[in-house]
Amino acid sequence: MSKIQLYLKEEIQNLFNLDSYKNTFVKRGKLKIGTLLFFLLFIFYQKQLFPDTSTNRLQTIKNNINWEKTYIGEKNEKDIIWQKIKNNQDIKIKNKETKIKGTTVKETIINKYFSKNNIQGISSFNRSIVFNDSIVGPDISWFVPPGLKWNKKYKFDSSVMGHSGRFEKGREGKSFWGWNNGDAVGILHYQFLNNKKSSFGLNYGIRSVYSGSSPGGTTSVGEGQSLGFRIDRKLSPTEGFSFGAEQLLHFDGLTDSGRNIYLTLSKALWSNNKSGEFPLDIYTFGVATGRMAEGNIKFLCSDLLGGSGTEINNQRSLCWAPVFSISRVYNKKLSTFFEYNSKWFILGTSIIPFNEIPLRGTFAVQLSDHIDNYKLNNFDEIKWVFRLSLGF
Repeated sequence: MSKIQLYLKEEIQNLFNLDSYKNTFVKRGKLKIGTLLFFLLFIFYQKQLFPDTSTNRLQTIKNNINWEKTYIGEKNEKDIIWQKIKNNQDIKIKNKETKIKGTTVKETIINKYFSKNNIQGISSFNRSIVFNDSIVGPDISWFVPPGLKWNKKYKFDSSVMGHSGRFEKGREGKSFWGWNNGDAVGILHYQFLNNKKSSFGLNYGIRSVYSGSSPGGTTSVGEGQSLGFRIDRKLSPTEGFSFGAEQLLHFDGLTDSGRNIYLTLSKALWSNNKSGEFPLDIYTFGVATGRMAEGNIKFLCSDLLGGSGTEINNQRSLCWAPVFSISRVYNKKLSTFFEYNSKWFILGTSIIPFNEIPLRGTFAVQLSDHIDNYKLNNFDEIKWVFRLSLGF
């Protein structure tokens, strides 16, 4: 230890030694000023007099540290991969294992009830729209199939469709709510092949869905059986096309619901071009045959497949005709649409009471038909149509 260090040590001990306070700190009633000044100078110049080797050592270590990132339970949102759980709560969960210093840490992140602005894409479910391949919405047409890829959540859908009694010219006197003295048409869809971009399935149709004493009940249930198919292709999160047929192959001579072959394309546009911001407008255009080609505009007529299949006693040519529907979806439960199915112009609305249960109801009124060259009907000539669908 140097002489300076010994001297400072002695002075500091004297400064804080109460027994020698009077001798060291005060002498003859006067403050020992030299000691205090020396002590203050020592504090001010301590770095110059005595370099701090420990501080220098820490600085050296700091300058040579190699910094690297590590995760302690947090990750950027872009690194999260969501995986959907198949239930009705729209819960998405991600499990990821990360090794930190040899220890495996499992991260679990849950996102429940997706917000309105993170809808990644739309798909279809028969005539209905589906959000994010999981939430079933209302119908966007009555007869014209939308050109959107079938959703991944539901493979089966069943539907019944019919119309009022004011069906042909000369029945204007019938009540608006009167039944058509016929039978509703039932169809079951099974879309069993589905991947990221495409889907494929079959449909089975019947002309008679009930039997009894009521109008239209004189025929047996299950008459007019038929088989068809459907192929969908996704072009983007908001557009796609569908090619298919309903009632394509008739298994008996009682089917008059038409060989309804179709090719349709659909495009959806969000409000302000922001995904998830309602209302959502959907435009569908295409060509079709059978019951969707009974109007005044036809082309490419032939006797292919035994004709159009729209009548039991007469064979009419299988023709193609343009079809379209324009729909506005106000939210996940309500929509309106304007449709031209070659035979009629109709204006309708659709509702799904519970998004967790894919039960949809659609009601539309016929504004004009091909018989009067699409002249707008007066009130006594207005007819109605319906569709009731349930998926599982």
